[in-house]
Parts: sequence; structure tokens; C-alpha cells
Amino acid sequence: MTKGQRKENIEHWLLCLPALLKVLIFSYLPLIGLLMAFQFYIPRRGLFGSEWVGFQNFAYLFKSTIASRLIINAVVLNALGIVAGTVVSLIVGLVMFEVVNKVFVRASQTILIFPYFVSWPLVGVLVGSFLSERTGMLTNILYSIGGTRIDFYSEPGYWRAILTVTLVWKNSGLSAVMYYAFLIGVDKQLYEAAAIDGASKFRRMLHVSMPALNLMVVLGIIVSSANILRIDFNQVYFVTNNDPSLYKTTDVIETYMFRALRTEGDYSISTAVGLVQAAVGFVLTIVINYVSKKLSAQSLF
Repeated sequence: MTKGQRKENIEHWLLCLPALLKVLIFSYLPLIGLLMAFQFYIPRRGLFGSEWVGFQNFAYLFKSTIASRLIINAVVLNALGIVAGTVVSLIVGLVMFEVVNKVFVRASQTILIFPYFVSWPLVGVLVGSFLSERTGMLTNILYSIGGTRIDFYSEPGYWRAILTVTLVWKNSGLSAVMYYAFLIGVDKQLYEAAAIDGASKFRRMLHVSMPALNLMVVLGIIVSSANILRIDFNQVYFVTNNDPSLYKTTDVIETYMFRALRTEGDYSISTAVGLVQAAVGFVLTIVINYVSKKLSAQSLF
């Protein structure tokens, strides 16, 4: 290695230094805190002075009578979100790519991305304005049609669908724009060749655009599946108003641990649960990546 090459390498490392420090400080140093999962953590004694309790904290959640409910709700809500979000994002992205009017496309992109920046507390207010028993817009429409007023906030059966709709409304627009941006880079000669062969727009969408997006879709599913036990706390808490009558279908690990921390202040149990969620996510990432690689030759690694 010449002197010039060594100098160039040093410059590259210096450019990478801020990012490396950020990863070290915010991603690796906090891992020391995982020790709390195996302790009866007391803040005044500190991380290395608290009593070791082994796997007792891990047993706390799984011995709970509502453990199955929390896990089933998390898995079902995530699965619904992944399937519905992927389908809606794909359809919107593909349709947007086929639109010729660029002014319409730019306006659509702005409209689609906007919900992503709306906070969950505000989404909760919007949902309440639609579903409130007395003043809700949707409630009044259903009442005028069927003559029956539905109290959505006391009927847990509706809320898996409602949470899925809010998640799709908030996040799918951004994903659709990302799919659209990726399709712009696809070789136009593929579309021209398909058109010469007599393929309709739908056929070109099905046989050219969809295969081009396969990798992005697979990566999105793998990454989302890694968090199969994690739900956005803000979404569930604010959209449902944390109503106890809805816990049957909306209570998840995050909301349960929030209530436990608020009443008991036990940091060790929350750390143990977070470690379990991370371990499950890691295993699922490996498994789904392997299955995808075998079935479609598309994988994250």
C-alpha cells in the first residue's frame, strides 16, 4: 500500500467516524442495559449493584393470565398491517406509475406522503370524530341507514380492522411513492418490448413492473416481520383512547407494560420483555429470509 493510498484510507475513515460514533453510542453502548433483564433493578443501587434474579423477569409475562391475548393481538395486528399495507402500497405505486400527467403525479405524491407526518394523537382525534357514539360522522351515517347507533368504543370486535385502516392510511402512501420512485429507474426498453409484443397496460404492469418490485416487497416483508411482536404504542394507545373495554382485541405487550410500569415502576420486567421481542424478531428474520431465498431467490442477505 502506497503512502497516497494510506492517506486516502485515513480520509475515508475520518468521514465515517461520525456515523461510527453514532452507532457506537446509540446502538451498542445501550446493550449494557440488557443486564436489567436478569436483575431486580433498583435505580439507587445501579446496574452493577442490583440483585441478580436469573430468568424470573422473563417468567413474569408468560405466567400472566393474559399473555396469550397480548401475543395473539400483536401477531394478528402486525400480520394484518403487513398484508394490507403491502397490497395497498403496491396497487397505488403501480397505478401512479401508469399515470401520464406529471402534474397529477406530483400532487398525488404530496397528498400520499402527508399522512405519514400526522402524529398518532391527532389520528386518534380524527378517528374519534368519525366513530364517536353521538357525534361521529360514520356513526351518524350508519344510524341514518340502519336505524341503529353503534358504540364503537365498547365493541372490541371492530378494532383490529380500524387499527389496520389507520396504519395503512398513515404509512402506505410513503411506501407507494418509494415503489413509484423505484419503477422510474426500470429500463424503459422492457416496457417498449412488451408493448410491441401486444401486451396491454395491465400485462406490462403484471409482467414487467411487478417482477422489478419483487426484491423491494420481499425486503419490506422481512423487515416488518422482524417486529411481529412489536406494535407502535402510540398508535394503539391514542387511537383506542386506551379504553379498557377494547383490551380483548387491542391490548398488546407495549400497552400492558406501560400500565405495569406506571403502577409498579419495574424496569427489569420491561427490559426482559423487550429482549424477548428482539430475540423473536431476530429468529423470524433469519427464518423468513431463508424461506424467501428458497422460494423466490430474493433475500435480504
